[in-house]
Amino acid sequence: MSDLIHAERYREARVLTDAFREAPAPAADRLALLRAALHGAVLAGDAQQLERDATDIVSVLHRCGHREQAAATVAVLLERGPVHGREDRAPASHGRRRGEQVAVSPELLAVVRGLEQTTLPGADGARGTAVDPRRAVVRLRAALAALPTVHELILGDPGTALRLRLAQALEAIGDADGATTQALDVLELVDQQEADAEEPLRDPARTATAAHAVLARTLGVTRPLDAARHALDALDALTEVDDPPLRIGLITRLLQALMAAGATDQATFTAGRLASLQRTLQRDVLRTSALLAVAAQRVQAERYDAAWVPLERARQIAREHRDHRSALEASRLAASIHERTADHPAALAELCRLAHESRWLAEDLATPAHERAELVATQLNAHALVLRRALDLGRTAVVREAAEAIERRARPEGGRPLLPAELLWDHRVDARVGLFLGVGEALRRGEEGADIAAYEHRRREAMQVIGQVPAGHDARARYWAAYVDDRHAQMLADRDEVRSARRAARRARDGWAHLGRGEDLERTEALLSRLGTE
Repeated sequence: MSDLIHAERYREARVLTDAFREAPAPAADRLALLRAALHGAVLAGDAQQLERDATDIVSVLHRCGHREQAAATVAVLLERGPVHGREDRAPASHGRRRGEQVAVSPELLAVVRGLEQTTLPGADGARGTAVDPRRAVVRLRAALAALPTVHELILGDPGTALRLRLAQALEAIGDADGATTQALDVLELVDQQEADAEEPLRDPARTATAAHAVLARTLGVTRPLDAARHALDALDALTEVDDPPLRIGLITRLLQALMAAGATDQATFTAGRLASLQRTLQRDVLRTSALLAVAAQRVQAERYDAAWVPLERARQIAREHRDHRSALEASRLAASIHERTADHPAALAELCRLAHESRWLAEDLATPAHERAELVATQLNAHALVLRRALDLGRTAVVREAAEAIERRARPEGGRPLLPAELLWDHRVDARVGLFLGVGEALRRGEEGADIAAYEHRRREAMQVIGQVPAGHDARARYWAAYVDDRHAQMLADRDEVRSARRAARRARDGWAHLGRGEDLERTEALLSRLGTE
């Protein structure tokens, strides 16, 4: 039933639940079935079934003598209400005799909150409810801390399941290290339980598989070979499971891990299989991650024409579903292809799209807080690349727009900065220097509106921002000052303003000498030699 629910086949899952709802079974097994049914009702948004499942859960707990857990379950469902993660509604739950009062300790309530919480959004794109993962982390830590004191009052042994949920919640808030630790603990607990039982344990919730899936995601960047191994372990457990979202999500992570590990042949084979298997997903929105992974592998393999097919399909799906995150990744890949094939105007257009999508996501209130800094950095870097490419192409207006966008995002005033002050300062200097260079090139080309006064104004602006260097970054400021003087000297020399060019070149020479940049120093010395002596 859990497999059917994860595969979003809710009607089939409900039929299965109803067929076994009254079948004789141990209380722990019946409770597991009803919890899975409740999960499916939440995801399907079926309030009537949700209330029925919640009522049956409480009844099972009462009949098997776990009256305190039943009372705690009623209290949790009433205080939180699992429909769509709302906290203002709960199903009517029954099971206590009229007038009977059962004391519920705070520790028991903490454990039951961890057990009965509604689902988190799926990392593989599966539907989830609006549970704040940060609050989930707090609740699950409290549940694990309280469990030893109330273990005898709980039906079954929920410790492993709670730890798995904590791993998933930590992953959702961006704590990859914490999620990795918890998932490894889950696998260790499963191994210990099997060793104690001297046989493989029944695991209808696929706890070990889910832990391997977490590790396949969290280790992908830092330990790609380990991530690939965990992805394969999870896939090996799915040989008899028809769950396309889970299977394709794992293969996507496997492909990304193989690429990061430089396993070219294995990545090529995996990308081919993934390109075929992603068509089995019922919802297009679940296909974008797989399509983008296939496109990225083909870019890595320098098969640029082949990369465009999955890339454009992913972009189309992202556009239809207003999926800005996938659109961002599509623009990042497209820009890379154009840069590699030396189509610089097309690369410029994609970089502009990348900056737009990252800005949209950074300002979206639904974006998790831990992701905003990275998105702001992506936006600033995209604008910086736009500025450089526009300078190369002589697009003065685009240079100005990119510089202004950097200034708006990196300005020091207003709100708590998401990035370090020295990084924001460096981007502001980059923007001002870019404007200075853009006006200088426009002046050299004789563009309308470009004059020496505007050029000097932009140069002074650049030097002014360089002078606002944060403490401890004087070397970087000296580099920028020497660079501006160097380019200024070249500009003046081209205009035959020899005396001014000589003064600027000397300042640049001193700056390069102080920084020990031999190649730059030689170039400036050569310019001074051409300019002669006074």
